Amino acid sequence: MRKNRIMCFICAVILLVVPMRVSANELPQVAADMQEEETDIRILTSEEAEQLYHKLAFYDGIQLYSDLGTCEIIISKSDGKLLVVYSTSCHGVASKIGVRNMTLQQKNGLKWKNLVIRSEYSENTDAYFGGFIVEKPEVGGKYRVTGTHYVVKDSVETSRYAETDTYTMPAN
Repeated sequence: MRKNRIMCFICAVILLVVPMRVSANELPQVAADMQEEETDIRILTSEEAEQLYHKLAFYDGIQLYSDLGTCEIIISKSDGKLLVVYSTSCHGVASKIGVRNMTLQQKNGLKWKNLVIRSEYSENTDAYFGGFIVEKPEVGGKYRVTGTHYVVKDSVETSRYAETDTYTMPAN
């Protein structure tokens, strides 16, 4: 034990007494260099992106990469109640569109406790909307929603997992 203390003391003295040389180099500016070189990438303006989106999303002659459109989950409060609303949309009409295992969870220590689990769908439509209300949520309680949005179109299923940020239930 005494030897360890002596060795630590000697190392500390050496570190304080012996001069050390430290140098730093600048990191290369990759982004700046990329801008100087010509690239084949052009950033769209907001207006160009919107026009192109509408052209791709609503023109039947263009084959979209995915039939699944917008997938949203909203968690909020109103009048002391916790509100959860979700939607799934599709490009065109789907034979089946909805959500799987849409789960409201509450933080319980280090783990998440499942409160509500819903799997719902609609048929022969281009959108699905669902949700639920927790009448008496815990004030200060931490909640989140996880689940999978999906669409079945032309016998092909496309799905997307989604998860909200943690929502802390405020006092009224």
